[in-house]
Amino acid sequence: MKFYLKTLITVAVIAMVAFFVHRQINPTPAIAHLKTYSFLGVAAFLTVAALKFVHFYVPSKLGYAFLALVLVKFGAVVLIFPELIDKDPGLGKAELLGFLVPYFLFLFAEAAIVIKWLNKN
Repeated sequence: MKFYLKTLITVAVIAMVAFFVHRQINPTPAIAHLKTYSFLGVAAFLTVAALKFVHFYVPSKLGYAFLALVLVKFGAVVLIFPELIDKDPGLGKAELLGFLVPYFLFLFAEAAIVIKWLNKN
């Protein structure tokens, strides 16, 4: 239980700091900051929690689980943010980067959290 609380706090701090920095850089985004960071924060927490669960039952398949969860998250992004893949996207490079940078920030945070607790074991 302590692990999940610690993970939740870590992800929440990353999301809040990144959210406020991003708002200072781009105050009028094409994709709402709150929607982006809410989705990515929840997805990161659920990914790490699921990986902890998989590690408990089948630790040898943790890499496959991580890959599968990244693909599921990518699929959810396509469903929740359809403007990213429209035929005629109204998003410029700056708006696209405004989504991709936080996406990869959370992806690296997930990997760092998992690597940290794997090294403890």
